[in-house]
Amino acid sequence: MADPKQPTPPTPIGVANSSSATVVEYVSPAHNDTATDVEGGRGGRLFKLFRWRIAVPAYSFIIYLIAVALAICLLVFLSSSQGFVLAEIIGVPSDQLGDSAGSLSFYDQLMSLPSVYLWGVASDRIGRRTVYSLGFFTMAIALASYTFAKNLYPQLLIIRLIFAVGGAASSSMVTAVLADYAGEQDRGKIAGVVGIVSGLGALLALFVFLPLPARFGDDDPVKGLRVTYLVVAGLAVVVAGLAFLGLQRRRNVKVWESTAGVGRSSASGQEGLVAGADEDGAVVTGPVPKRSFWALAREGIAEAKDPKILLGYSACFLARGDTIIITTFVPLWVYKYYIDSGLCPITDPDDPDKKTLCHDAYITSSMLTGIAQTLTIVGAPLFGYLSDRLYRPLTLLISTVLGLLSYLWLFLSPSPIQKQVYFPILLLGLAEIGAVVTSLSLVTASTIPKDARGSVAGVSSFVGALGILINTKVGGVLFDGWRSTGPFFVMVVAHAVVTVIAIWVVFVEVGRERARRRREGGHGSRGVLEELRRQQLEVR
Repeated sequence: MADPKQPTPPTPIGVANSSSATVVEYVSPAHNDTATDVEGGRGGRLFKLFRWRIAVPAYSFIIYLIAVALAICLLVFLSSSQGFVLAEIIGVPSDQLGDSAGSLSFYDQLMSLPSVYLWGVASDRIGRRTVYSLGFFTMAIALASYTFAKNLYPQLLIIRLIFAVGGAASSSMVTAVLADYAGEQDRGKIAGVVGIVSGLGALLALFVFLPLPARFGDDDPVKGLRVTYLVVAGLAVVVAGLAFLGLQRRRNVKVWESTAGVGRSSASGQEGLVAGADEDGAVVTGPVPKRSFWALAREGIAEAKDPKILLGYSACFLARGDTIIITTFVPLWVYKYYIDSGLCPITDPDDPDKKTLCHDAYITSSMLTGIAQTLTIVGAPLFGYLSDRLYRPLTLLISTVLGLLSYLWLFLSPSPIQKQVYFPILLLGLAEIGAVVTSLSLVTASTIPKDARGSVAGVSSFVGALGILINTKVGGVLFDGWRSTGPFFVMVVAHAVVTVIAIWVVFVEVGRERARRRREGGHGSRGVLEELRRQQLEVR
């Protein structure tokens, strides 16, 4: 709270005065002299839980949550059903399914990396709602066309790349719109709600949409897949319209901070106008300095000298790898097992790979992946609580051990239809969300210097992308060339490596804290982990 004896810094034009540390106002480009009541706007508190950062109506936030859920739903649906499309429509032999599915996901991620940045730049120029709606419309076009491809290369690949462009738009706008709508006091709460809604979107894909081909195509697998994809594409068009009509129009952002320094005001990281205060309390306004990609990368890599940040980068690799394994290779493992075991009846004796629709394969895939995703929702608040109450490397260690055990169990499992498989799937869901939550806690910790946080976030995202690229390509090759559970072995190795890193970080930091105590005349090891937990909450 400001000292009443000190004069209040003058309020810059277009920025509301308030006692909070950061006050944000959106000013319409056509009316730069108008003011918006940040604290008490139309949005107020939604269900007495949220404080809006800007005066938006509650329906805008609800539409945003719908968009978040469906974006995840579309991504999960495509990944989990692509094995069926490859086998039933494209006619890929069962011994080539892994490499084909892995390659599609690999190229999807390659396309997504530059697309996310370009959509971020576009959102600063044409607005968030336009980018969001374009993203959903692009995904709708790709989904409607996906099951009509005649071959894997180039037709299905081109359609998948189109989908990747649309998916990148929706992914980049999740964080951008969240930053626009969430008030500082409730930002963590709203982020948690967004995480839960994302999980619900995944469950919608796995429990509702994935079993639909079996219902729509009793005797015709191609018809079932095509009708389902058209239904999902139609839903994407509806959400595209909702996003364009319901989200807030383009606004300009200005920020006044009661402490010195500047910050970014755009989703893309481009230069933005920021109003701040210098060390004497005078209000200053100026552009955010723009740094090159390589400068940001070098800074982010340099921060890895902090063992906890290095561990956070490693956890980001695991978190993204877990996601792709669950949504891509678990359904593929199930489908291939049904084919190889003769559980799918042959309709063409001259082509043993041509089967009728495997109803049980769809149901089993839906159950296994759905259970894993359900546990991510259940485990999110648990690991969020543990990340605040425990020393975070220990929390991550719990997650990596769970992941190591679950992937090893799945790798050694002879069949995906055994009842015993459900237990490692449960553990896998907890391990996935544990890696996600703890990695975010480590790479967004308040102990990271403010001027390096963007660089750390960028490097962590890059490492996460590497996790997808490596796991999709290597996992696909092992799936075909070794055994159907080969992709799980990749994650066994990855979890083992990160487990070792986590143990090393704990020993290094405990040793440093003990040495510090000895230098200061203290002794003993009692309370070392509690002290390390306290230090991770300090602001630099």
